[in-house]
Amino acid sequence: MRGNAIEAEGLGKRYPNGVWGARDVSLGARYGEVTVLLGPNGAGKTTTVGMLTTLLKPTKGKARVAGYDVVRDYVEVRKRIALCPQDISIDANWTPLEAVVGYLMLRGFSKRDAVEEAKYWLEVLDLWSVRNRVARALSGGQRKRVAVAMILASNASVLFLDEPTAGLDVEGKYKVWRALRDFVREGRCVVMTTHDMREAQLIADQVVMIHKGVTVAAGTPERLMRVIPFRFKVIVKGSVDGLSAGRVVRLGDRIVAYARSREEALSIAGSVTASSVTIDEVDLEDVYLEVVGSKKVGEHGG
Repeated sequence: MRGNAIEAEGLGKRYPNGVWGARDVSLGARYGEVTVLLGPNGAGKTTTVGMLTTLLKPTKGKARVAGYDVVRDYVEVRKRIALCPQDISIDANWTPLEAVVGYLMLRGFSKRDAVEEAKYWLEVLDLWSVRNRVARALSGGQRKRVAVAMILASNASVLFLDEPTAGLDVEGKYKVWRALRDFVREGRCVVMTTHDMREAQLIADQVVMIHKGVTVAAGTPERLMRVIPFRFKVIVKGSVDGLSAGRVVRLGDRIVAYARSREEALSIAGSVTASSVTIDEVDLEDVYLEVVGSKKVGEHGG
């Protein structure tokens, strides 16, 4: 499949208590790519996923998923998507194999096909060796990966995962990232949420930055990196003497000074007397702070 799997324009959701969970979210997500909705907790990412998966009816705006309107054609949308909610859990008495096979059979798979898909994705997520162990005997990270395996095994055209790596250790995160990249290689679409800027930079083909319920920037990580006029940052720890730099962010006993080139960064580092001085490239966290600081965005309460 090619083209856009998701097209959303001006989506907003106002809850019965008057709080706007999202105010103005616009995005596009293509088949064959991982699109990451990026923002801090409370930014409106989960509300956006709720609208795109037909669990929440938008108060304003419009969206199409897999070619179907999320309000008018919600039945058709649901046939083509799979969702891994942030708080998903599996029955403590189920084994990973039972959980994945059972979920797939509920979606209409034959038992033979369900077992075949379950085997593949449990192996990808390094769970095959514990396939017959009940969930209560698994670690929290293993249980989370079982939930991800269930959704990936569905082979849905469009996959939504809300904070799928929350609570996982580094090794567990890399296993999930690898599985997601494998999934989109077949031309499917993955939309995932995260507040982890580094994760977004590593896994995403497209990043949609959301702040207070509003889309503030969108594009490839590489294009977004060009939003900020700096390429490097000098991180200074401890007492500082002699610092000479343009843009500086003070964080208590630490200072971050931004530089437009490696040469400028080296010059700043050389001018400082401090207990520790390091030079890093700027990342999406710096871009997010730059974008949020330069835009007026709507307020919301959740």
